[in-house]
Amino acid sequence: MKTRRFTRKFHALVITLAMVISQLVAVVPSMAADALLPIAQYVTKTGSVKCGADGNSAIYTGSVKMNVPMTEVMKSHEADMANAAANGWYPHGREGKNKIAYIEYNVTFPEAVNIGSIKVANTSSFINGNKILKTANGKTVNFKLYLNDVNWQGIYNAYNSDKANPDAHTVNIEIPYSFTASSKADAAKFEGENITGKGDFAFYPSGTAATFGFGLRTYNSDVAQLKFAENLQGCFSQDMTVIGDLEGDILIGNETEHDKVFESKKDAVHDFIGALKVKPIKEQMKKIEQMYNDPNGEKIKLSGMDTSFTASLELPDGMTFGTTAPKAKLEGANGKFEITETKLEGRKVTVTLKLKDAANFKTYKELADAINSVDDTLKVTVPGAKFTAAATPDTNYTVNGTVGGSFKAKATQVDSGKEINFNFKWNGKQTADGADAIAPNDLSKITFTLKYNKPQDVTAEGDLEGDILIGNETEHDKVFESKKDAVHDFTGALKVKPIKEQMKKIEQMYNDPNGEKIKLSGMDTSFTASLELPDGMTFGTTAPKAKLEGANGKFEITETKLEGRKVTVTLKLKDAANFKTYKELADAINSVDDTLKVTVPGAKFTAAATPDTNYTVNGTVGGSFKAKATQVDSGKEINFNFKWNGKQTADGADAIAPNDLSKITFTLKYNKPNTPVNPTNPTNPTTPGKTTKVVKTVKTGDTTNLLFYLLMAGGSIAGIAGAASYRRRESR
Repeated sequence: MKTRRFTRKFHALVITLAMVISQLVAVVPSMAADALLPIAQYVTKTGSVKCGADGNSAIYTGSVKMNVPMTEVMKSHEADMANAAANGWYPHGREGKNKIAYIEYNVTFPEAVNIGSIKVANTSSFINGNKILKTANGKTVNFKLYLNDVNWQGIYNAYNSDKANPDAHTVNIEIPYSFTASSKADAAKFEGENITGKGDFAFYPSGTAATFGFGLRTYNSDVAQLKFAENLQGCFSQDMTVIGDLEGDILIGNETEHDKVFESKKDAVHDFIGALKVKPIKEQMKKIEQMYNDPNGEKIKLSGMDTSFTASLELPDGMTFGTTAPKAKLEGANGKFEITETKLEGRKVTVTLKLKDAANFKTYKELADAINSVDDTLKVTVPGAKFTAAATPDTNYTVNGTVGGSFKAKATQVDSGKEINFNFKWNGKQTADGADAIAPNDLSKITFTLKYNKPQDVTAEGDLEGDILIGNETEHDKVFESKKDAVHDFTGALKVKPIKEQMKKIEQMYNDPNGEKIKLSGMDTSFTASLELPDGMTFGTTAPKAKLEGANGKFEITETKLEGRKVTVTLKLKDAANFKTYKELADAINSVDDTLKVTVPGAKFTAAATPDTNYTVNGTVGGSFKAKATQVDSGKEINFNFKWNGKQTADGADAIAPNDLSKITFTLKYNKPNTPVNPTNPTNPTTPGKTTKVVKTVKTGDTTNLLFYLLMAGGSIAGIAGAASYRRRESR
């Protein structure tokens, strides 16, 4: 019976207690569980790294700092605090009834660290500055910030006092820490890890709940995440490999062969230029300086440095460098780089450039100064490429090139010991403005295409008008009358104006009105004039001294040759070997008079000449021009071979053949003296009052059948005499 009564009383007590607790819990305001305490924003970290002297370690020193304005943390629960204060409640803590509540906060490091002397300071009015407990346990530092040991009214009053100036009422904590990274792998790992900060505020709503340990109200803070460390890897040797492009091109002179295939000559010698634009390398050097935060590079030591550039040119089948490696030439290096090797393999030449005196470079500044003093474009000229005998005209020949460079070095920052192993490589890429005319959009290959044109042979034969004169007399209106003992100076005239006009046409053929870009070679320009006297005239036995007029010092008589009665005079361009351009030739030809005159003196009648007999002098005049003309820009070649033949001028045609312009002739005679001779014993008396007609023979220089003509004449006279005697006998 007693047991039954005790059981009923105990059940009633439990039910009553549960009802009381439930009522207490109901009347204590529930601080919003989702209203996190905003602490993370007030947690910061600073740190620095020092590289080990051996270059294989990094020592990191950091500090986690908390500067927490407590009224800002509790602001979201102000109404709840006011309610608790109004009800006269007390904040029982985790430690039990009448044990003041506290805010707990943990700072956890991802790795084991050395914790220095932790500093704590408090200016908050509702935190007990004398009871902020700190405990370091392994990787975690724990803090307990106890409230002042008063009821909620006292806490609330202090809160209201502080909130007018939150930043003046804070809890300040500083946790110094340090650790050592002993490998690059550890450094990379540590740089990827975080320090975590988080906490909570917990209290029991009543002493009874605290006594029995149930109904603990816990309100979490937000989570702070801080970088554990940074810049650790910089203390270890790093391999930095960069592969990039450098623009390059192949040229002949300044010709990139972008607009059209380069036109050359079969026998031309070609000096190919490999160009490499190195400005991007200078820019890369600047980035390295910035990486070390050393704008001058004076505190960056270098070791194991190797810097080089290469340029190769491979000729197509049909071209050759010969059998000996050509002597390459470097431009733009300004004494900082030098050619260390030129290697010929078949039709391919490879030229290697290296930094001059590279072993003497100790700092990055010395290297940067050298690189920056180089021109933005390096040029390597490889001379001596020719077409082979097997090459064919009007065929494209494409030269393939490669250009590139590399830079290897270990760079060490003196102060920090930071090391980087640089390995840069640059590959050549065709410049857009120099792309091959046959593949203008393909920039993956560096090429140059050329061809040679088959020389064009231009052969022309034409007429030049000429004449023979004595003085100004052309002997057009009548046969020239002279005297038996006269000395005759014959002039051979050649009108050369058509040659000047022909020169203009050649200039137009090359689209070069001045002829300055037309080179000449193998030139031979000459004119000849010949005079052949008829039988009955002579120049004597010595070649006469011919005279030239109208050449104005541009032509000269190089030979006067006498063969029998024929004199041949040769004229040539003066100092022809010095003429290198078509302009020089054209200027010389154009400065000559339109008519050249060659005077051959000393022609006389011989003793066998007869009066009142026509003597016809035969002449020839003509000229020739031979030369190879090459247009400098295009390489176009023409082999000129001009010939001009003399033709009689119409206004100077011979009086005895005024319509025959195929021959250049001049006819003269001398008259019989007018004084009569009275014969003492005439053999053939004439009939008084009857005139005898005399037939005159033209002297042309042809006396082959003279004896035959004389015999016939003698026979005719005898016949006439016999007939006359017979008539006289018949009349008697």
